[in-house]
Amino acid sequence: MKLADEPRASTAAPDADVLVVGYGPVGQTLAALLGSSGHRVLVCERRVGRYETPRAGHFDHEIMRVFQSLGIADEVRRIAEPARVYEFLDPDGGVISRLPRGWSAPSGWDASYHFYQPELEDALDAAVRRASTVDVRFGAELVCLRQEADHVVATLADGRVVTARYAVGADGANSAVRTLCETPARDLGFRGDWLVVDVRPRPGAPALDIPDTGQVLDPARPNHLGRVADRYFRWEFMLLEDDDPAEMVQPERVWELLRPWIGPHEGEVIRRTVYQFRSIVADTFRHRSVLLAGDAAHVMPPFLGQGMSSGIRDAATLSWMLDLVLTGAAGPDLLDLYTLSRRPQVIAYIEESVRVGTVVCETDPVRAARHRAEMRSATELPPPFEPPVGAGFQDGQPLAGHLAVQPFLRTGNGKTERSDDVLGSGFTLFSLVELDAATTEAVSELERAIGLRSVVVGVEGVREEGEALSGWLKESGVVAVLVRPDFYVFGTATGLSEVADLLAALRSSLSLA
Repeated sequence: MKLADEPRASTAAPDADVLVVGYGPVGQTLAALLGSSGHRVLVCERRVGRYETPRAGHFDHEIMRVFQSLGIADEVRRIAEPARVYEFLDPDGGVISRLPRGWSAPSGWDASYHFYQPELEDALDAAVRRASTVDVRFGAELVCLRQEADHVVATLADGRVVTARYAVGADGANSAVRTLCETPARDLGFRGDWLVVDVRPRPGAPALDIPDTGQVLDPARPNHLGRVADRYFRWEFMLLEDDDPAEMVQPERVWELLRPWIGPHEGEVIRRTVYQFRSIVADTFRHRSVLLAGDAAHVMPPFLGQGMSSGIRDAATLSWMLDLVLTGAAGPDLLDLYTLSRRPQVIAYIEESVRVGTVVCETDPVRAARHRAEMRSATELPPPFEPPVGAGFQDGQPLAGHLAVQPFLRTGNGKTERSDDVLGSGFTLFSLVELDAATTEAVSELERAIGLRSVVVGVEGVREEGEALSGWLKESGVVAVLVRPDFYVFGTATGLSEVADLLAALRSSLSLA
């Protein structure tokens, strides 16, 4: 299979604005975000139905904010459980180090959550179905892509041909889209086979005393255990050099490994499979009108629980860029910013996952003992790992490129709500000072051009509940912050006179007229 390039202009309107290949959480999120903006989206999923087996099991506060923007936060809260503690354990189960996850996260939600993936996909699917402009087709396997001057042509296995202005491969680690584009990728060096086992306790079974997330530093067989929401549990066991993957997934061997915690009379195994954990990132996430997202663009070990979350970050970033291009507010060159923004952050997450994984996977008893001793002697907890994006912000300005705070606002009707629920989605300007006439006019122009939202906190009947936003800005010595639709800071202003310059910089960066 090969992607053919025949740059010819189309004489007919394409079938869709965006073709999304793959209907896992990343493809679902992207389709729902684009559909909520009114764009015509065609989703092609090679399977004949949704994949009803859990894979991912963790997401963080930033991703919950994305779900909030899709209107499914309440449903997700019903099926997900806050994950409060990440523990490193010695071979006997004693706690070596405990990393609390109860810190005050900037997005206005709990820091971390565990969930059962089929239930999350139900919620995302409902968000997609609410968008009348999204068409989801199952049993639609992509076999060929052709790029023409202003659209892509996709051929499916059954011979059907569909066209779209853009195509996005969200089709997993074995991406057909990435293969067809012949996109080179960089291997960051981590490789390991692990047996993954998901268990559902039987009714009346004794409660399991295991942590939210636990990494067992056992050189004899490194392993992981934790909760997947409150109804499911997951164990992962590293395969050693002489292990046969086919033998490891046999029921007798699985229950032998699970014996210290649970037996077949107390639980039901709902998944047992061997995964190869890798660390790979594509050299580019864009090939003209074809883009990559999620595992199609990058694969990381699971030790930070950031694989799916990174893919949903891709969707959040790509959706606003595609929206501006599809509406004509910005030119196609804006999409070059997608790789520049997302790839460096993804690499940072991969490298940190590999660093943690190197400690967890140690099988040399002497080195493993040294790792445990170093953890026990640590006197300070590391700060939450939240790397900035790589581009698409005003370099050198305080907070630029970093994740923004979502404050709670008290509106004129006396309600207290998260700011996204008050202001909506899109570029947002928060200011602690009143704007002058010229700056107000610049805000109005950007509101007309790209739907900029703006609010002067403490004025116009909008006040902050607490000081999450105002304290964050004052601590950084700024009076205003301009936030991208994917919740990252574009830039800041230290005084009123700089706000107009900030808005002009945004206009320039998007190549707006």
